[in-house]
Amino acid sequence: MFACIYIPDFSVEAMVRAQPWLRERAMAVLEGKPPLARVIALNDKARLLGMEANMTKMQASVFVRACSPAAVLSQRSLAQEISAHAALLDVAHAFTPRVEDAAPDTLLLDLAGLGRLYGAFAKMARDLASRVSAVGLETNLALAANPDAAMHAARGFNGTTVISEGEEAQRLGVLPLRVLLDAFEISSVKIGVRASGCEREKLREQLLDTLECWGVRDFRALALLPEHALASRLGEVGVRLQCLARGAGMRTLVLSEPPSHFEEAMELGSPVETLEALSFVLNRLLEQLCARLEARALAVQELHLRLQLERRVADEQTTTVSGLNTTSARSHNVGVRPLHARTLRLPVSMRDVKVLLKLLQLELAAHPPGAPVTKVWIAAEPAPPRRPQRGLFLPVTPEAEKLEITLARISGIVGERRAGIARLLNRHRRDSFQLDRFVAPAEERKLAPPPTMSDIEERPPLALRIFRPAWPLRVRLSEGRPVGLATEMKTDRGELQGEILWSAGPWRSSGDWWTESGKEEGCNKDQSGPWEREEWDIALAQGNGNKRTSGSNAPMAKGSDIPVALYRVYRDLATGHWFADASYD
Repeated sequence: MFACIYIPDFSVEAMVRAQPWLRERAMAVLEGKPPLARVIALNDKARLLGMEANMTKMQASVFVRACSPAAVLSQRSLAQEISAHAALLDVAHAFTPRVEDAAPDTLLLDLAGLGRLYGAFAKMARDLASRVSAVGLETNLALAANPDAAMHAARGFNGTTVISEGEEAQRLGVLPLRVLLDAFEISSVKIGVRASGCEREKLREQLLDTLECWGVRDFRALALLPEHALASRLGEVGVRLQCLARGAGMRTLVLSEPPSHFEEAMELGSPVETLEALSFVLNRLLEQLCARLEARALAVQELHLRLQLERRVADEQTTTVSGLNTTSARSHNVGVRPLHARTLRLPVSMRDVKVLLKLLQLELAAHPPGAPVTKVWIAAEPAPPRRPQRGLFLPVTPEAEKLEITLARISGIVGERRAGIARLLNRHRRDSFQLDRFVAPAEERKLAPPPTMSDIEERPPLALRIFRPAWPLRVRLSEGRPVGLATEMKTDRGELQGEILWSAGPWRSSGDWWTESGKEEGCNKDQSGPWEREEWDIALAQGNGNKRTSGSNAPMAKGSDIPVALYRVYRDLATGHWFADASYD
């Protein structure tokens, strides 16, 4: 069994898919530049008004206000037609991998072996039609025993049609010959030799006129003609047409690959200046994009937004001679319009339209386009959807979508690259780090087993308590070693001063001598430039502001009962200043 998905008035449906409110209006699509613009597609409401294909724009404008609400004339959008065709392919490939891309408005599907998955053919047809409707398109759907019969039924009957095997000639007999010749042009057999579109159209009209003169106007009349007489007059083309009119014959589908690029585009009738108005466009495009991804069981991992901006007079006036030379010759520096591009890298794959829209709004609020928008593109990098499974005894964490919106709002307040996860750098400089974008872990971390008595050492290691910022000191030296220090800064430990009982060191380290600024993107701004330091570990007698409190575990000086405090101090060799870096607990 084969299925055919046919979208009548495809150019109109591509426009209506982006703007659903147009479905209730009479609409015609124009192609060409004024005054040569002509109607190439129109819906049923426009036909009832009297509009016809190949009308000029001036002729069609007479019918614009002939109804209430007024009819709509819109310029053809190839970008929206490409997006609509890609959405059809997504639906078809999600249903079965055997798909033939026959035309922009026509797809053929091989349904062999899908009965156990989708049920009876009638149920299969309803399921497929609902999937096409979910991506914003109205379709004619037909199922038949061979692909050509399904194609003719979809192009000739409205709605959903299921033709049982052996009933093809009877069911197709009432269709006009124009349906057969229109479908014949996109089938595997071509009329005559390779010819241009105009020549094929002339051949088709000649063939239709010939059959009209014979009194053959539908499939049934063509199927009843004597085969030998038809072959002698029309040749191989006539025999092939008669076979198709009878609903007979079988051919192999030319399979196509599923689309790997997910992009939606919309051309705006008038430039949009405010973010609020642009949000309606972004919301519609995101709905279409997420519907396509849902059909393929995928989610968004990375979102790319491009905005085509209106070219202003100020932009043309600031163009320099060098700019004219670097601009391509075909553009002549007039048709080129500036683009505003933004990229959202999501921490987890998601498919929530509201979350994606809010993230785009926050991104555009922080980085406005700077000019009215005339065209919008949104592309998605697909990824498998996440399937989180939380444990009963694990702490509750915020949802990734809400956390991403919160981080975007914080970044909008404090600035970019100032919110994220601090990651230590593999460098010799102490506390060297940079802020990375928050990314949720791929899997839950395994909790380490609790320590046992055998794992506990008799003497626990010392803990180093870092001072942020470092405390400036005045240090007295003797033979190059520190013997006393003092500071005027009040700390939680009182005034750090006194005699140094013993010291260990020095340990010298340096870095970033190969660069003047030494500043790396994303690093702490205070850690820039060459550095060279000399570190000491000292034992300072507690007293004069460093009194020992009751219950304190401070070590004692060797051979005395004087409590001591252990500190790490360093000297900046570039400036000669001393600082207290940390204390040992």
